[in-house]
Amino acid sequence: MVRKILSHSVEAMCLVLMVVLSVDLMLGVFSRYVLVRTFTWYDEIARGCFVWVVFLGAAVGVRRGAHFRLHLFVGRLPPRLQRAVVAVGPLAVIAFSLVLVDQGWAFVELGRVQQTPVMGISKAWIYAAMPVGGALMLLYSLPPLWRALRGVLG
Repeated sequence: MVRKILSHSVEAMCLVLMVVLSVDLMLGVFSRYVLVRTFTWYDEIARGCFVWVVFLGAAVGVRRGAHFRLHLFVGRLPPRLQRAVVAVGPLAVIAFSLVLVDQGWAFVELGRVQQTPVMGISKAWIYAAMPVGGALMLLYSLPPLWRALRGVLG
């Protein structure tokens, strides 16, 4: 139940961020070409929203099982080997997620002393998308790993 609420919350957050990003970019274009005076802040908002959408969207892709797989290759293997290879996918996502969390945290630490030039927002807020997305990808890859391992061992 909690996982379902969390996954819907992440998708809702992606939707909200995409709406904010779209409105922000339209305001930037409006200010540049209609008002002939560019809003200085729209670029920073767009960049921050885009970074968060990328990492949260990657987590949603892991939850939906929408990332790239080699079905053609795996389909030609014997059934027992197919089940073993299916477990490799979630393990690769988990390894990548752990790197994102670790390196993302290093970026957050670095961002604590940096600010965006116009709005003065701590870059740690933007960099936090990396470990948060990595943690969500890790969380979402555990059920497929569990199912794959049960298939291999069962």
